[in-house]
Amino acid sequence: MSKLPGSFIFLILTLFFCYGITRAAETFCPTLTVRREILKNGFHRDLVTRVKIHSTAKQTASCRVLLYETIPSGLFLDPYQLSSLRQHNLTEVVLLNSVDLEAPEYLCAESNVLVYTRPDQSCDDCFISSVPIHARYHRPSAEASEVSIVLHKPQLLIHCSKGVLLSCVDYPIVEAPCGPADEINCQWMDIPYTEVEEKLAFQVPVGMTPHGPAVCAITVAVTMFCTGLIISSVYKHRKLYR
Repeated sequence: MSKLPGSFIFLILTLFFCYGITRAAETFCPTLTVRREILKNGFHRDLVTRVKIHSTAKQTASCRVLLYETIPSGLFLDPYQLSSLRQHNLTEVVLLNSVDLEAPEYLCAESNVLVYTRPDQSCDDCFISSVPIHARYHRPSAEASEVSIVLHKPQLLIHCSKGVLLSCVDYPIVEAPCGPADEINCQWMDIPYTEVEEKLAFQVPVGMTPHGPAVCAITVAVTMFCTGLIISSVYKHRKLYR
């Protein structure tokens, strides 16, 4: 029986070695699950995002998770509210665009924000963020009494120390601030994830154009009535102090 050539044996061993490295990298790279929900009702609500890291590595405690959110034109984040929440160490959000708080939806464009999540004490290897989000006024509609604003899926970035993600070579690297108050950029890895809720929508009430004449008439009548009460009150008090 003839012996196998040494080069052929070396090739087989090399293939097995590469396959082992590939399998190790696959098992070492984490998989992520994201669950999002909107709390409260009306124009002022909270967007809560929970991220679960599924990994066999034990160094995930050194990881941070960053959300790159694209906010639709019908929604906005209040920079003054976010500044107050940051002072009380309640949230970490960086606005990448200027925000007009008074502008209606049809005069605005999409905006982008960075949301730095925090460790979720309710489970292991979990992160959470809660961001107050507000709806803008929309154009009146002739048919519907509310509109639906669909929230985009965020880009999920992860940064770990101790070389936890060194073997995840297939995912792109993104430069972003290390923290909400940092001017230094860190290298974050853009890792795909599984979202529990495929579609997250924000229902916003709008005015109806057929109600316009009635609303205008009632507004004028109430304004005239209140003006009359004020004039009458001023006249009575003027007579008393003469």
